[in-house]
Amino acid sequence: MTEGNFSAQSYRKHQEKLFDLVRMPDVNEATVHQAISYMCQVVSDMLDVDTVSIWHFDDTYASIRCQVAYSKEVGHTQPDLIVDRDAAPVYFDALRTNRVLPFDDVRSHPWVKDLYQQYFVEGQRIYSMLDAPIYANEYAKGVICCETFAPRTWTYMEELIVSTLSDFIAILYLRLERQSIEEHVTRLAYTDALTGLMNENAFVEHVDRVREEADGHLGSLIYLKVDKFRAIEDALGLEKADALVKDVAARLRHIVDPTMLARISQSGFMVWTPYGDRIKAFGVADMLAETVTKEAYAVGALDVVLTMSAFIAIEDKTYSTLELIHATRLAESGNVQRGIVTFYEPEMGEKAAAELTLEMNLRKGIALNEFTLFYQPKIDATTGRLNGFEGLMRWLHPEQGLVPPLDFIPLAESTGVIITLEEQMFTIACRQLKEWHDAGRKYRLALNLSARHFLSDGVVDKFAHIVRDIGVCPTYLTFEITESVGMENQLHVIERFIDFRDVGFSISIDDFGTGFSAFVYLKHYPIHEIKLDRQFIQATESDPTGNVIVQSIIELAKGLKLRTVCEGIETESQRQTLKALGCDEMQGYYFSRPLPIEELEAWIKSYEQM
Repeated sequence: MTEGNFSAQSYRKHQEKLFDLVRMPDVNEATVHQAISYMCQVVSDMLDVDTVSIWHFDDTYASIRCQVAYSKEVGHTQPDLIVDRDAAPVYFDALRTNRVLPFDDVRSHPWVKDLYQQYFVEGQRIYSMLDAPIYANEYAKGVICCETFAPRTWTYMEELIVSTLSDFIAILYLRLERQSIEEHVTRLAYTDALTGLMNENAFVEHVDRVREEADGHLGSLIYLKVDKFRAIEDALGLEKADALVKDVAARLRHIVDPTMLARISQSGFMVWTPYGDRIKAFGVADMLAETVTKEAYAVGALDVVLTMSAFIAIEDKTYSTLELIHATRLAESGNVQRGIVTFYEPEMGEKAAAELTLEMNLRKGIALNEFTLFYQPKIDATTGRLNGFEGLMRWLHPEQGLVPPLDFIPLAESTGVIITLEEQMFTIACRQLKEWHDAGRKYRLALNLSARHFLSDGVVDKFAHIVRDIGVCPTYLTFEITESVGMENQLHVIERFIDFRDVGFSISIDDFGTGFSAFVYLKHYPIHEIKLDRQFIQATESDPTGNVIVQSIIELAKGLKLRTVCEGIETESQRQTLKALGCDEMQGYYFSRPLPIEELEAWIKSYEQM
């Protein structure tokens, strides 16, 4: 059958090949380009046209570029031709809406008459043209363009054939796009986007295979981590910090086989080594950390000097690769040192499990109000009068009983739940203080306040709101903070002190003299009292110079109109000595241990009757 210039015999000759191209198993840029080049030749043969070309739109549909062309005279070519939309706007719009565009005479058709001399593949020789837009995912991807040198009136069958072939091309494009998406998803799943190294998923799969092929030979995992990277990130900003991580990765690539290297955290890299011997694994880890940090890193105008620590897990065949990675992280957990090399030990896992259990119990205990205050008396050093108490947080666990503060307070601070916990304790303290004051007993009450809570947003307003709601005068409340607060932004700390003072609260520096430049507080910060650390108190009995130190601090405080509190009083001798040195207030086991409120009332009655 023949209609116009279309030959059914020619169609059948190429049909099977066309279907094979559409179904080809290996789809990539190169194979698709070869396929569409062949299709241009097929169309030329089937429709008996002089040239066939395939064009692609740019992303904004502002232009189309020729991808491949076939001419009966010269064969396959790849002309560098671009057509801008401004040259033929109606034609461009039609390409995005029409199924086929037949032009019997390109020289007179208003849509394209200005194009043929400059843009068509064979220029001024072109007379007739048949275009079929290539649609993929309902969008015009490009166009297949058939051109003849002689006048041609295009038939319905020819239009149908060229549109069908454009669909074949669209199928290839869709497969290529799907392949590209699958490859991109695979890259996302297995490649670290910042450094191009393997991510944890790829690393685990690869190391799993390496371990299976090792025939019982043991290896080791090394977790390399830049020390204190969060502070570096804060100082440099995220963009420069990312650039720094890329530079670290580049240095590692030069000394580690990339197939044994992965980035698994912001500044952390995992390395697999074939060494199951501790000495050899230590040597590799130490060498890697030293080599990567030996030279400073240029970040803008800065030379950044890094240190790196290494955490090693020697292979255990009973552990999966993921479990070995977890083991290195356990070895790293809680590390505050720089430039160290540490091995994972089984007890680290036990400790982590215990801490996790404690944290869960801690959060549950807060929700169930298992925490309360014990009260330790504070005595006027001169008169012996009971001035008030320090409220000390205690955890009354329903199964474990009284949990020591050192077992849960550091965890509460590191997890942030200390803020909720201290707010609960403050509310309990205010209610107890209200009860005493309503009974005519004007005791003062001191409470510990963590640095994290002290520096948190809105803390002063929350405490002020609580005292107003309960009806307690804030001047009877003192917050004891540690010297570590002074290591933060000094201007911010001073402003926070002033905010507390303006509400009426007093501030006491706890464990004075043990930390950060204690006397900075006396000079710069608006505080009310200092609380001498117990080590100075104990020294008054065993070291003659201890009295001199304590006396100097007390006299300096008096000169600055600050109160002094001495804690840890355990003997009559200490009480007499500190009284003689001019201390304002005392507390310690000499007077009483911290007591629950039920026992405290009995102690108060007994003490005031003495």
